Amino acid sequence: MDQETPRPGTLRATLLGALLILLAAAAGCSGPGEPGAGAPGPHEGTSHPSVGTKAPNFAAEDPSGSWLPLVNLKGKPVAVLFFRPGAPFTSELVTEMSRLRDDPAFAPTIFIGVARDSMDRIKQFRDLQKPSMAILRDPGTIGPSFGIGDLPTIVLIDADGIIRFRLDGYVGALLRPRWRATVEALRGLPRGTQGAGKPIEVAYTENPRAPIFSAKDLDGRKVDLAALKGRVVVLTFFDQECPHCKRDLPLLVPVLKEFRARGVVAIGVSSRDVGGGMRRFLKEHGIDYSVILDTDRAIFSKYESTRTPDTFIIDGDGFIRFHEQGDRPDRADLTRLQLRLAIGRETPAALAATLPPERYSGDGTCRACHAREYGDWLLTPHSIAWESLQSGDKWRDQECVHCHVTGAGRPGGYAGPETTAQMVNVQCEVCHGPGGGHPGAARVDPAAMSNVCQTCHNGKFVLNFKVDEALALVAHRDHPDLEKLFHYSDLQRQRLEEMNQRRLEKFRSGVAYVGAEACRDCHRAEFEQWGRTPHAAAYARILQLGRGADRSCSPCHTTGMGHKGGFGDDKASGGAMTSVQCEVCHGPGADHVKAPPALKKQTIYGITDQCSFCIIQGVCATCHDRANDPKFDIEKALPLIKHLPADGAAGRSAARQPPRPRSR
Repeated sequence: MDQETPRPGTLRATLLGALLILLAAAAGCSGPGEPGAGAPGPHEGTSHPSVGTKAPNFAAEDPSGSWLPLVNLKGKPVAVLFFRPGAPFTSELVTEMSRLRDDPAFAPTIFIGVARDSMDRIKQFRDLQKPSMAILRDPGTIGPSFGIGDLPTIVLIDADGIIRFRLDGYVGALLRPRWRATVEALRGLPRGTQGAGKPIEVAYTENPRAPIFSAKDLDGRKVDLAALKGRVVVLTFFDQECPHCKRDLPLLVPVLKEFRARGVVAIGVSSRDVGGGMRRFLKEHGIDYSVILDTDRAIFSKYESTRTPDTFIIDGDGFIRFHEQGDRPDRADLTRLQLRLAIGRETPAALAATLPPERYSGDGTCRACHAREYGDWLLTPHSIAWESLQSGDKWRDQECVHCHVTGAGRPGGYAGPETTAQMVNVQCEVCHGPGGGHPGAARVDPAAMSNVCQTCHNGKFVLNFKVDEALALVAHRDHPDLEKLFHYSDLQRQRLEEMNQRRLEKFRSGVAYVGAEACRDCHRAEFEQWGRTPHAAAYARILQLGRGADRSCSPCHTTGMGHKGGFGDDKASGGAMTSVQCEVCHGPGADHVKAPPALKKQTIYGITDQCSFCIIQGVCATCHDRANDPKFDIEKALPLIKHLPADGAAGRSAARQPPRPRSR
C-alpha cells in the first residue's frame, strides 16, 4: 500500500490526541474501568457552557449531492458527531454511534456524523466503515458555528433544538469513560412528543444553495443577500425590452407586495438600463423594491441565468427552494403557493386543501409539494407529450391534443397553448385526478390506473402497450425507506438509474439482442438502406475521435450495451454489436427471430407501423438530446433513415451528415 503524507488537520489532531493522553496520565488517571477515570469535568458534558442554548442551524451535504438542514429535523432529538476522517479514534466512535442508531431503545433519536474533509475522503471513509448512520460533509461553516476544534466532539440536541450535552476528547484512555457518559446522556435526552419505535421522516433537500452577492441598487442602497438569511427572498432577473417579462411582471409584482407584510423580500436584477428608461419601466410595472443594475452580469453568472424572466425563491436557510424560467399564465397563484411553502408556517397537506376543489392546477402546483415525484415524471415520455406535437401541425388535431395535454375542457384544464401553457403534456392530474382540495393521503388504485392508461393507449395508438410494464416505468418508487432513514439519497440515485435503464431497453426487458446480421436475410433492402446511414458508422465516429473506450459515448454509439446479447456481452453474436443497429429502434430481436410466422409482428418490441410520432421521438431523444445534439430536428431526420428501399437517395444524403459524438 502506498504511503500517504499526513494531512495538516489529521496530524494536528493526532498530536493533540497524544498530548491529551499524556495530560491524563500525568494527572494520575487510572484505567478506563476505574470510577471517575476520564469522566467529564465541571465544564463538560451536561455542564458545558453551551448547554441550554439554541443549537446553531446548519445544512450539511450528503455524498450523493443532497443537503440536510438541521431545521428539517425539528421535533426530533439529534446526536451529532463532529470529526475528521482518519483522525485517531473516529472509526471507533462512528461504529458505536451506528450501533446506537440501530438500537430501538434509542429511537427516535437521529444520529448523524458531520465530517470536515473533502467529499472524496468522506466517501472513502464511508465505504470503508459502512456506517448505518448518515455521514455528511461540513462545508466549512458548521464546526466554527459550534466552536468545534480538531478533536472528535459529540453534541446532543433535544427535540426543541436545545443543546443538552457536549463533550470532546474521545481519545486514548479517555475514550471509554467519556463514551459511557455520552450513552447515559443519550438515555436521558428529552424525546419530545414522538414516541420510540414510530417511523421517522427526514427530508433531505435537492435544492442548491443560493450564491451570495452584495451590490448597490438604483438608489445607492446596499443589497446584501447574506444579511437577509432567515427571510424568504424572491430574486427576479428581467429586461425592459423582454416581451415575456412584460407579461410576467404584472402577475408577479402584486403577489410580492401582498407577501411583504409576511417578511418576504423582493430583489430585481437587470443587466442594462435601456435608454435611461429603467425608472420609468419600474414605475409602469409598480416595482417598488430594490433593483440592481448588473452591467457586468456577475450576478446573472452566479445564478447561471441566461434568459428572462428568471425567478428564484430562496428560503430562510439560504437554499433555492423554487426556480421558474419564462413567463407563466398561472404565475400569481403558483407564486402564492410557493411563498407559503417557503415561509413554512403551513403544512403542505393544509395548503393542498385550500386549492379550489375539483379544479385542475397544473404541474407547477404539483411540483411545489411533490418535487421527487415530479423528477420521476420528467423521465417519462409523458413529460414531452406536447413537444411531439409542436414540430408539425398535429397540435391542431383535436384527436391528438386530447391525449397530449391535461384536463382538456375541464375546470382549470387545457384550453389553448397560449392561455393555458401550464397544462400541456400528460401531467400528474391525468392519473391522479384534479389537484384542487385533494387529501394528503390519497392513494392510487392500479386497476383504476390501467383504465386511465387505456383511454389514450388504445386502437391505433396501442404501441405494443403492456400495462404492467408501463406502470412500472411511471410509478413513483422514490419514497425513502423509513427504516433506513438517511439512505434516501442513495435510493433516489438508484431509482433514476433504473428509470434510465428501462428507457434504454425501450419497450421490453430481458430479451436478448441478436445483431443486424440476423436481420439481413429477411430484411435485405432495409439492411442495405440502413448501411448507408450515419447510424451504421456510429462506432467508427468515436474511434476516429479516440473515444472508443469512453463509456459515456458507447451507449449511444453501440447496440444493447449492458443487456443480454448487447455490446460488451462476451456471449454476443460475434461481438458485432457496434454502431446503432436495427434493434436500437425496433427492440431486442431474439424473440422475433425465433417466432413462427404467425407471431412475427407481435414479437417486435420497439417501433412498428403502429407507433406514433411521440414514441419515435422518445426513442430518438434518448441519444439526440439537447446536451449532445442541440441542433437535432426530428422532422428532418426521420425521412433520412425511414426504410424506403426504392429511394436510396435518402440514405446517401444522411451518410454525408455524421452524428455528433456524446460529450458528457
